Amino acid sequence: MSIAQLDRYFPPAGPCAFCGHKDKRHRLWDVIMGMFAGGDKIEAIANDYNLSIEAVAMIIKIRPYRRA
Repeated sequence: MSIAQLDRYFPPAGPCAFCGHKDKRHRLWDVIMGMFAGGDKIEAIANDYNLSIEAVAMIIKIRPYRRA
């Protein structure tokens, strides 16, 4: 799986105003991955951010821009 597959749920949004990364979507994805790592359920995360369960599950599976 690739980050391009997330375009279906999260259209490209341009550069991040905080860190300069070319894709500011990373900020939402980082939060979602952090919540999941902290024990939150996918359904709860989806509800908190008004996202589909499928979109959140794909972020968790792909783990875009994760730090090694």
